[in-house]
Amino acid sequence: MNPHNAVLPTANETDDHLLSILGRGSVNLGATANTERLMLMMTRSCQLRCGYCWVEKTETGPSLPIAVAQEAIDWLMHSKRQKLEIQFFGGEPTTQWDTLLTLLNYARTHPNRNGRALEFIVTTNGIGMSEERARQLSAPDLLVLFSLDGDATTHRRFRPIHNSGASNPTWTQKNAWQQIENSIGYLNDSGVRWFMNAVVPPADAAHVMERYTFALNHDVPALQLNYAVGMKWPERRVHEYLNGLITVMRCHRKTEPKMQLYNWRSACEPVMLSDDLIVDVDGTVLHDGAIFLERGFPELRQHYHRHALSRLNDFDSCRWSLAQLCDVMCQAYKEDPEKLETVLQNIRMGAAVDWVIETLRNER
Repeated sequence: MNPHNAVLPTANETDDHLLSILGRGSVNLGATANTERLMLMMTRSCQLRCGYCWVEKTETGPSLPIAVAQEAIDWLMHSKRQKLEIQFFGGEPTTQWDTLLTLLNYARTHPNRNGRALEFIVTTNGIGMSEERARQLSAPDLLVLFSLDGDATTHRRFRPIHNSGASNPTWTQKNAWQQIENSIGYLNDSGVRWFMNAVVPPADAAHVMERYTFALNHDVPALQLNYAVGMKWPERRVHEYLNGLITVMRCHRKTEPKMQLYNWRSACEPVMLSDDLIVDVDGTVLHDGAIFLERGFPELRQHYHRHALSRLNDFDSCRWSLAQLCDVMCQAYKEDPEKLETVLQNIRMGAAVDWVIETLRNER
């Protein structure tokens, strides 16, 4: 008998929980209440080609111009929210280092900030990190999201190096991994706020605990465990992932390590219905699923398009509710049964994950 059965939702419980999630309106809940977020697509260049990443990458396309990024920040400052957040995304944002530093200063000193809390998230694969760069990111208002999935074997399998896109043309999988591992030390030694963002694809669903153990053994200060979206998850793989997540969360509660486990405070499910707004390299404003799912679900670009940045003024009214996003996504694939099945399965999986987390929070 599975000792986790009491925590796992039935099909009906999953469906009912999904309805309650869709009724919340937005994912801006809990710790992120009254927060408005904007993502900036800094570049489509990346040194890696992760098997579960659906972003269309290129080493020859344009990067986000500083002037366009500054216009995007101006637009965010129109928000009436009292907390603001900017996430630098890609591709690999650290390949645009000077632009990144310029934009951090521009937002921090923006005349329309009006004293509001402002936090930055810098997404990175770690390959472009150095002692100096880690030091430059060490600030109370900045959090580094280190996309890191575990040991060298895991990276070799799911996150292969893309040599034509690497700043160093002699990169191999081995020395790229060494640089990634070195970056853990750079970040820890600098005092920068950071967390390990680990993505588990269906093929590795039985190895959730290994991600957690790796993080503990490498003195990672915080960890977020995620499942890969945009992929079909066979039922047995869903159960493996959920059981692994339950094991990790119960272990974490029992042992109380210094490392934070962000899953305890997560309010981002279903991830498939992410409601963040993102500015692409050409200045187009979209809901972010149009980009993070674009290779597998390219039709979303049309359905999630919110105009060119230059045509938008008010920020808050551009956000859609989770129910709207669910309806738009399902309508986009109503004539494509295979993709619709994946969409619905991913959404329901997110509801199941959220159920598990809520149930564990209430466990005595």
